[in-house]
Amino acid sequence: MSVARVVSLGSANSSDWVYGQLGVKPIAVLQGAIFLLVVGNLGRIPLLDLGDRAAPILVNDLCMIAALAAGFLGALRDRSLRLNDVAIAGIVFAAIGALSAIAGIQRFGFSAIEVMGSLAYLARWSLYFSLYVVIINCVRARDVESLWAALEWAMILIVAFGIIQTIFLPNFAFIVYPDARHGLDWDAQRNRLVSTILEPNIAAAMIAATLLVQLARLASGARVPLWKPVLMFGGLLMTLSRGGLLSFFVGCLVLLPVLGLSKRIARLAIVVAVLLAAASPKLIAFASQYARFGLSDGSALARVVVWQRSIATFLDYPIFGIGFNTWGFVQERRGFERIAISSYSAEGGLLFVAVLTGLVGLAVYVAMVWFVLRRTRRASRSP
Repeated sequence: MSVARVVSLGSANSSDWVYGQLGVKPIAVLQGAIFLLVVGNLGRIPLLDLGDRAAPILVNDLCMIAALAAGFLGALRDRSLRLNDVAIAGIVFAAIGALSAIAGIQRFGFSAIEVMGSLAYLARWSLYFSLYVVIINCVRARDVESLWAALEWAMILIVAFGIIQTIFLPNFAFIVYPDARHGLDWDAQRNRLVSTILEPNIAAAMIAATLLVQLARLASGARVPLWKPVLMFGGLLMTLSRGGLLSFFVGCLVLLPVLGLSKRIARLAIVVAVLLAAASPKLIAFASQYARFGLSDGSALARVVVWQRSIATFLDYPIFGIGFNTWGFVQERRGFERIAISSYSAEGGLLFVAVLTGLVGLAVYVAMVWFVLRRTRRASRSP
């Protein structure tokens, strides 16, 4: 059975007053916060100066704070706060990351501003993770479609604008932030789709995740106009993200044995295949300009170098890691220059989790993901 804890929150008088006088509803706030994802990285307010970069607060962060506040008021109204196994694992993981980062004061000689900068990103991670806690406490089955619609339309607008940006607004991040340093604050993007996210690989991950849900809904019989997944797939291609495309195809391999190949999916596949065949000459020429068909370009080789450094760092600190988001500061102390936004993170997924939080944090993180998969599997079998 799943672990679940219900914490009593006592009196709900203040919450009742807010609901009665202001008409605040967590679902409405959640819808607005999710839809405002369209703002992306266009709204950045510098918060901490780390020397070579700032730790900003985003408009989306403020939206999440509003959603979290509305959810807490809802929990006060109901006089309970439910924490399931996923939530508990997330809290433990954040605690490991925070304590390991604080321990870096003695281990690595971190300054107060370096620790604050690292914990600022942990605060953002915790904030967005808290959205899960709000959802399990406030969202009911009847609310799912409206919340999904808010997210889907936000992503549709992001992709639609991204297609326009790809054609007419190359290097869009440098148009938005003209003082940014090429290759340091933002990579040279040229005509890749970045939209309001301003980073093609992150945009690709968001598009792929949305597209997989659309395909799953199609296969399950939900009403999904075909133009929506076609638009998403076109946007995914225009990001020219190898990682995004690989993740999407792996996701399809996961969905296929679970949901099967329905007639609607087959029709969509035919439409996509026809469009790809017609556009392939242009797509190949477009991708070739960015060396997207090989693994020997500078981008791919730089990842290999970072993986090597990640493994070496993990072997030196295998139990609790180096601390959440302290990568840039630790690498500087290991003799590598900290000069750009990429200096603060490393590709590698679970490898990077292990570097930051060690085997202990990795075990908790994997357990959290396993709890999610188990709950998803159970839901998929439910009528």
